[in-house]
Amino acid sequence: MEISVIIPTYEPDYYIWECLSSLKNQTILQDYFEVLIVLNGNKEPYYTQINNWIDENKSKNMKLIYTKEKGVSNARNLGLQIAQGNSICFIDDDDYIDRNYLKELLNGINRYGENGIVVTNYINFDEKTREKLFETKYKNGFYSENIFQIRKVFSVVCMKLIPRNIINDIRFKNYSNGEDSLFMLEISKNIKYVAVIEKDIFYYYRVRKKSAHFKKKKISYILKNSFNLLKEYIKIFFKKEYNKKFVFIRILAIIKGSIFQLKN
Repeated sequence: MEISVIIPTYEPDYYIWECLSSLKNQTILQDYFEVLIVLNGNKEPYYTQINNWIDENKSKNMKLIYTKEKGVSNARNLGLQIAQGNSICFIDDDDYIDRNYLKELLNGINRYGENGIVVTNYINFDEKTREKLFETKYKNGFYSENIFQIRKVFSVVCMKLIPRNIINDIRFKNYSNGEDSLFMLEISKNIKYVAVIEKDIFYYYRVRKKSAHFKKKKISYILKNSFNLLKEYIKIFFKKEYNKKFVFIRILAIIKGSIFQLKN
């Protein structure tokens, strides 16, 4: 098995069908990848709906997993525990991907080796109008062994393919905000290069006003979450296997993000 795609989902709506359809329509054979859909929290009617979709679409490489415990971190960790693929690809349930997405990411890993990560550009689009709101401009074919040159890709876990040997036993911490960047920072010690795929293949990020990302948060929550994240980052800063300059830059990013949240 080349790739395990992990999709955490909580009370999914219409958008999950576009996500799953984009995986069903990938140009690589189903034998090359598995899709692990990790439903967390309330079970029905979502479990039955997703199972029916899998059966109706004859998607034998898709597996539905359920856990009562809520939280994206727990769901992703459960997916990592079960995954059989040599590399891991995270996708959110309200996003979708181009047809050649997995093929081009896998080509990148095969080309450069399993000691680095391969990333794609992404497009943010409005949920209702589907208007493009933002697009990254990473240069196709870019390759660097200096992770500072493309450090923004370390803010999220989606839009990339990560070999299992880079993740090893590292898992997501239970934060409802900032868990992506913390996970990426923790695995950074094992990343020897970052490469961008050679073609215009995109990850499509759906901007939903009702998503957890846009939910208004209390000042006390923002301060507590940021403080706990900073403690995690500072502990990493003093570990000899990490690049101190890189960790320091990520600490500044956390502070900047916290200030932005407080202002908004």
